[in-house]
Amino acid sequence: MERYHIAENTVQETLIIPLYGRKLGSELYPGILDDPYSAAAAGRLDYDFAELDKKKRTAAWRFGALEGILRPRDILEEMKAYLELHPGAFVVNMGCGLDQTPLIGDNGKMRLYNIDRPDVIGIRNELLPPMGRETNIAADLSDPSWIKEIEPEEGVFLFAAGVFHYFRAGEVRDLVLRLLEAFPGGRLVFDTVGRTGQRLLMKKTLENMGISDISGYFCISDPVSEIGGWSDRISVSSRRYLGGYVDLKSEGVPAGMRLMCRFFDRAMNMNICRLEFRP
Repeated sequence: MERYHIAENTVQETLIIPLYGRKLGSELYPGILDDPYSAAAAGRLDYDFAELDKKKRTAAWRFGALEGILRPRDILEEMKAYLELHPGAFVVNMGCGLDQTPLIGDNGKMRLYNIDRPDVIGIRNELLPPMGRETNIAADLSDPSWIKEIEPEEGVFLFAAGVFHYFRAGEVRDLVLRLLEAFPGGRLVFDTVGRTGQRLLMKKTLENMGISDISGYFCISDPVSEIGGWSDRISVSSRRYLGGYVDLKSEGVPAGMRLMCRFFDRAMNMNICRLEFRP
């Protein structure tokens, strides 16, 4: 099998860390997330994983891997709940990168749409070509044209994992309101951090992307009250990102890491937000 070459210091390389994190997390805690797709995708890459393999033994990387699989596990739970009500719904992975989370929860009837920038979709088309009920769309999320390509008849479940942190607050609000108008009866799920979380967890990442002033970028401390004010047709609920969906103790997560999860959830206001779009 021909392997896809990933050059250093390119946009392709930025896709490696979350992919590797899901792979490692699934190896450490398969009961939380059994994700065979991340390992298969990593195996198709021509990339030197030696440095990452060295780091994976450290507590910081193991915690990062745990964090990296808890988010897709949370989203899968939300997706499965929606598909129970709407088995033939469209599932839309916004800012998909190399993520294949929805395939883990495929019910055999849903339609899957992966949305990302043209350069990322170009890589995805070569490495993870769409099959069956799957469609890749090359588009910037802030460009509303991609929304017109999705015309669900049996509901739509949209999610954005680790994406909205890189948008300005007004851009997120505008996008959510466009989705509200386009998909009444749909559900949108995404992760958030509060102001402290943005400053301590996201600032360095944003700076590496050339963003020095993070003050206008999306973060939210009280999703229900803050997002709920955007429209009276949006119902908002939230659960803790790291500890709101999974019983970490029963999954064998060490006590020290469970304590860190509680700390990060509360101190950084890490949440999974669910928005229901009413007609």
